[in-house]
Amino acid sequence: MPSEVETMFSARKPAWHGLGVMTPDALTSSDAIIKAGLNWTVSTKELETIDGIDVPNYFATVRDTDSSVLGVVGNRYTPIQNLECFDFLDTVVDDSDAKYETAGSLYDGRVVWLLLNLNKPVQVDDDVTHNYLLLTNSHDGSSALKGLTTPIRVVCANTLRLAIDGKNNGFSFRHTSKLAGKVAQARATLTRAYDYVDNFQLEMERLLDTEVTNEKFEEIMTDVMPLPAPTSENVSAITRINNNKATIEKLFNEPEFDTHKNTGWAFINATSNFEQWVSAIRGNVSRETRLAQKTLAGTQSPITDRVYSLI
Repeated sequence: MPSEVETMFSARKPAWHGLGVMTPDALTSSDAIIKAGLNWTVSTKELETIDGIDVPNYFATVRDTDSSVLGVVGNRYTPIQNLECFDFLDTVVDDSDAKYETAGSLYDGRVVWLLLNLNKPVQVDDDVTHNYLLLTNSHDGSSALKGLTTPIRVVCANTLRLAIDGKNNGFSFRHTSKLAGKVAQARATLTRAYDYVDNFQLEMERLLDTEVTNEKFEEIMTDVMPLPAPTSENVSAITRINNNKATIEKLFNEPEFDTHKNTGWAFINATSNFEQWVSAIRGNVSRETRLAQKTLAGTQSPITDRVYSLI
């Protein structure tokens, strides 16, 4: 398993192919926290220099099970425990039997996530997209606790979160207080998340009705991937861009989209297939891990988002 994914479980088919311990069914929180390897707590410890000088107003966040240092935080930071995250989502959706399809930790425990099935699939003919409530939390002070709606297309695990109508379908809480007082706010956001799913269904149907001719395809791709002025220094860049365009065009014409050929829906998914599963990756990291990281950070599909806005 790639080093960035520390522990993880995934029900049935993984959200990110090839990662995690597989379980035959989605799990309740009491089982998910164990299968995901998240049944540990975090404490804050006072800091001092190597020669014994106190460091005021700063603390180390330390995992209690193995004393590993996860980060350095200020004096107002309050750890939000993994169990609190599960309990919070159970309360937000008002269902102690809510089913988790994946959960785990990245970067040696510094970031954890929970993915809960909202049981509101979007179906376009035989093409199904499931909608999830994704919650992420950091134990190193790098980010707030965040929740957002994430649609994932089943056939290829593509994440298709789109900026529909500019609606806010997420929440974010800083680590300065306990979660008990945040439930009402999160529930209000969850209501918007369900509205987002309804809008997502309508938008997918609209994309199906939107024709993308060869000329329109070229026009959009030229806008999304403009070529630099041809010079001796830009030869490799021009070749790379042209190859990327050709790859997306090939995906656009794959048999997978024969039923919806030359539509906005096919174009969006072809671009998403390219961006998440075909495009080159940098560094010593697997494609599955990169997709998991970008999904959690909300940065997985800038090219697809641009294509969507132009369609």
